[in-house]
Amino acid sequence: MLLLERTKSSKLVMLESLVRRLHPSDSDYAYFKEGYQRQVAGYEGEKWVDREWFDMPNLGCHYLFCNYEFENEHGFSHQIDTVSLTLKYLLILEIKNISGRVDIDEDKHQMIVTRPDGTTKSYANPLDQIRRHAQHLGVLLDQFKFPLPIEGALVFSNPATIIGNVPKNFPIFHSSGLRHFVQRLLKKYHEKLSEKQSAQLSKILLTKLKRQEVNPSFDLSRLRKGVLCGVCDFQVIMTYRGGTWQCMSCGARDKSAILQGLHDYRALIGNKITNKEFREFFGVESMDAASKILSRLELESYGKKRGRYYLIPSNINKK
Repeated sequence: MLLLERTKSSKLVMLESLVRRLHPSDSDYAYFKEGYQRQVAGYEGEKWVDREWFDMPNLGCHYLFCNYEFENEHGFSHQIDTVSLTLKYLLILEIKNISGRVDIDEDKHQMIVTRPDGTTKSYANPLDQIRRHAQHLGVLLDQFKFPLPIEGALVFSNPATIIGNVPKNFPIFHSSGLRHFVQRLLKKYHEKLSEKQSAQLSKILLTKLKRQEVNPSFDLSRLRKGVLCGVCDFQVIMTYRGGTWQCMSCGARDKSAILQGLHDYRALIGNKITNKEFREFFGVESMDAASKILSRLELESYGKKRGRYYLIPSNINKK
């Protein structure tokens, strides 16, 4: 049973908006664009591995958590790509979408990636991260007295990845091997929990869920303001006329175009916006027009008159 659907991370959401809004001439544009592309690749790789789960038979009673995030007893954050809870064990998956060859050096605690063009780059050892997750999830299981073994695996979603020199005492494989690995675990362990206990633990894990918010603070002068035309690949600023947003380039008219703009504002600046800030960022001259737009969106508002501000919800662009 899927209890927690996979969603874009707050970092990916922020970078997506930033690449859309940052001036291409900005000195950091290429840096953020590369970071965005890495995040997209990771997200797509995770979704690819999800398909393996959904096509897997004979799992029995189980709960699946995608993008599971929690804080340990010291207040430090953990972000786990996939957690699978069964009656027999709890499984942690770290998913990587990498082109080229991967070598892992446990002694030096690093992962070396050799790209198809021959360039190499060093990364932190993902096995250390899996062990860290397992240690603190183990503390949680002990706290609530659930005697469940914890397993971990490093999964590569890109079938073109060459798995080179890696530790033989840790599960590392392509996504196509996930089904076989899970079946081995199901045979390895006996049931440790009843279905009722498993359901209780799944609820505890959900109560411990804590999403990490990225709180950037960008200089507004670096960002492209206004409502951007989606038809023109967000390259043209739309104008508010006659109760709707119009693109003077392609002629598109879209009342809901403001939703994407508010989504970007929330991701890059903050979830609160005043009438004045709305007018300055989205190019609406009239205070009354801005008030009507904000009123139609039915956003929660606090304060009175000049002190009033509106809260932009995280799902604003899905309204």
